[in-house]
Amino acid sequence: MMKRGAALAVLATLAWGSARVESREQQDELQLSLNCKPPSFKVKRPELFMNGGCALSDGVILKVNLSRVAESSMGAEIQPVYVGAGSGTTEIEGKKFSYDTAIDGPGKFVVQVALIDDMQEKHLAAEVKKKAGNRRNWQFELLVWGDDLIPQLSPKLNELHGLIAETRELAKRFEKASASQVQWQAEMKPLVAEGNKFVAKLDRHELKAFYPAAVNGLHYTVRNFVNNAPYYTFAGGKFTGASDYHADNKKVQTFRGEEFNWDNLKRYIEETLPIGGREFSLWIVKDLRRTAGQMRPEILEAIKSQKAAPGVETWSERLSKATISELDSLEVEIRGTKIAAKDKEGDKK
Repeated sequence: MMKRGAALAVLATLAWGSARVESREQQDELQLSLNCKPPSFKVKRPELFMNGGCALSDGVILKVNLSRVAESSMGAEIQPVYVGAGSGTTEIEGKKFSYDTAIDGPGKFVVQVALIDDMQEKHLAAEVKKKAGNRRNWQFELLVWGDDLIPQLSPKLNELHGLIAETRELAKRFEKASASQVQWQAEMKPLVAEGNKFVAKLDRHELKAFYPAAVNGLHYTVRNFVNNAPYYTFAGGKFTGASDYHADNKKVQTFRGEEFNWDNLKRYIEETLPIGGREFSLWIVKDLRRTAGQMRPEILEAIKSQKAAPGVETWSERLSKATISELDSLEVEIRGTKIAAKDKEGDKK
């Protein structure tokens, strides 16, 4: 019994010693911190200022890469996608560093900070290797917006509705002009020139910062019928779609892979109305999550002002009463992932 007890004591000592070594290694691992102060999005492409700390010598270079999580419409779903938001370098000074860059809009940003040996001066490379060990990358998630965003969402949604009306009107003019081959040949050139300007306007529109899925939906649709204008086809003088002479006159499809006709193209434009409303609803969910479920008066006011809007009316009452524990399930419904899952199950049957 004494030998067995002694053996257990030795094992316990070894285990404790191992734990202490592991703990010491974790404590000795090079630490790097990062934080930011959200800018105001009342101006276009504001500057994001980030500050951090790292216990390395002055002159050590850090590589910084940013990605922004934006919304994208994919069929019936609205899904988050990562969009590159720039990259660059900064130097450590006094165990601190800073980095600033212009950003397109609010949202969750993923920031990657890296130590790259080849970027360091020779006398600093040895220090980096010694202090950092195998650790060369750090990743941070930053919620880059503040309380002042919510009051902007409702007016911006109204602006989006106006932009959709402009797009709808342009599509009607294209459809009317293409009613006959003779009329199309007479009106195509100036109409396409106007259409190209509108495509450029949508591509750089400031509303993409707040409602990217809806604005991109408009952009892709208009680009689709404007870029294919030279390839419109007619039978008996009437519009029949478009064909690509580069591909043996194969019939052109829409960017969604459907038949190229005005019914489909106009439907895409109308679908951006509820998509924009759902993006508005997602912003409410995101902001409630950011503040641990604090239902501020400006949130209630924003919901009330858009409670009848397509894409908002379905969830307005639940959004105005949502608690932190309900946000995940609410987000799933707004994104449409439950609908998509049911559709897939139906397809299997």
